[in-house]
Amino acid sequence: MNELVFLTDGSVNAEPYTTGDIIAKYAGLTHHAVNSLIYRYHRIISRKGKWSYVAFEMQRTKAGRLKKVYQLNEKQSSFLITLFHNTPQVVRFKDALNEEFYAMKEELIARRVAFKFGKQSSKSLRDAVRDSDQFRDKAYMYVNSLMYMQALGLNARQIRELRSIPKGKNITEYLTADEAAALSKVKSQTSVLIELGMDYKQIKATLANQGIIYQIKLEKPQQAITG
Repeated sequence: MNELVFLTDGSVNAEPYTTGDIIAKYAGLTHHAVNSLIYRYHRIISRKGKWSYVAFEMQRTKAGRLKKVYQLNEKQSSFLITLFHNTPQVVRFKDALNEEFYAMKEELIARRVAFKFGKQSSKSLRDAVRDSDQFRDKAYMYVNSLMYMQALGLNARQIRELRSIPKGKNITEYLTADEAAALSKVKSQTSVLIELGMDYKQIKATLANQGIIYQIKLEKPQQAITG
């Protein structure tokens, strides 16, 4: 089976979901049949989400018509599938969907843990910059810009564009667990080097010797359009 579960956005606070069309395709049903069930049991399904409605996006068909594609979280999709007959195809799909929801949640947990650890390394770096004679008059962002290049191979602006990060949001909220761990490692190393009295050029050269820790992947996460 192809990808069954998606994320509402690229941040650590994203929620996993599947769509009515994914369910229809792999359960062997029509788009209309699935949407009809969702409409019929809308009150029950909506209670299993965050809002008083079931999220959806409008997609254009090959014929140019608009169709409503519902977006269902794990609880919502699990309930919906209980309404289907347990044919061999439906059973296989249930199993695959359950596994992918689990894997996606595990990935999000790992990202959230890495994000929290990253906040500590960022605080240590800010403190080191503040207390250093070499960096006392330099803004934290001046040093921080080097961290992204050395950890991930792209600067902050490039990462923001790549991940479509909204203005005002922290870049670290949109990193994978591996990317966040690489950034935390560089920040921790830099804090030590600053405490040793190295200046910016010395730190840059020292970090460059180890190379980029984790080259960020040049791909954008899928996003949902709710309505």
